[in-house]
Amino acid sequence: MSESYNQFFIKLENWKYQEFNPQVGITDPISYAYAIQFQTENRSQSINLEPFNRLLQDTQIIQLQALICKIGYSYSNDNTSFGIVLEAICDACEQLPNLQALFIGDTEQHEYRKSKLAIFDIRPILEAFPNLQLLKVRGQFYQYLLECESFKHENLKTLIIETADINSDNFAQICALELPNLEYLELWFGRQLYHSTFVMDVLTPILGGEKFSKLAYLGLRSSEFSDLLAETIVQSPIIERLLVLDLSKGNLSDYGAKVLLNCPAINQLHTLNISNNCVSASMVQQLLQLNCQVIADDQEDEIERGCGGSRYSALHE
Repeated sequence: MSESYNQFFIKLENWKYQEFNPQVGITDPISYAYAIQFQTENRSQSINLEPFNRLLQDTQIIQLQALICKIGYSYSNDNTSFGIVLEAICDACEQLPNLQALFIGDTEQHEYRKSKLAIFDIRPILEAFPNLQLLKVRGQFYQYLLECESFKHENLKTLIIETADINSDNFAQICALELPNLEYLELWFGRQLYHSTFVMDVLTPILGGEKFSKLAYLGLRSSEFSDLLAETIVQSPIIERLLVLDLSKGNLSDYGAKVLLNCPAINQLHTLNISNNCVSASMVQQLLQLNCQVIADDQEDEIERGCGGSRYSALHE
């Protein structure tokens, strides 16, 4: 099974990447995702919106389908920059009627880096772009309340929350969104989510199929209780209809891996991703015998900390 599971979902990879150059302009608004870098100005330390304003002035802006808004982090404006960019994007909604995919967040792409960019309410994005199909947000979801609980968006198919810091309230609000057409959900956990009982209670409606009835990709990444997640998922109705289960960047051990191995429904998956965990080589070899595609790269040993084997999720190392 060599084909990528991305073919089944709307991802940013569906568009070619292009940094917006005002000298060239928008040449192909259908095939390319155009990226704008939002940086602070040296003297004022305020966000420079001029590159974005030039994008909006392009004659083909109305046809643009995918937009990547990368925000450069600065210690002087980490509590305001997301809000400034958020407001600018939402104010431009009438100029972007065909927008299908939006990334907004930290410009850094190092997979283990903890973002310090404070994320505000994401509800204005969903309100401003009712036809949006993909939303990916990267940053810190701990400092401010998102205020998006139970908000309904009819067309969103892919939601990716990439973070190392998310508090319980915001995690619950994201899981409580009303997204009847959601197919792809990727949630990154973090050290703030240390109450596993609370997290499992919040996830119960999703795992039970009561919410997000069209969900086919479930990514619960960078968790510090991956074994418990594995135990719960294999006993939940959702396992019967998932195409992809992604438990990467966590602390999944041989115990959790064996739970997955012994679940017949795992063989019905297209892909099982347990990369960046702490599963032994012998157990990985057993998992590779499953009928689904298994991604199990970059496993690490559990660390003895004087109270039994333990390992933080990969994102925090």
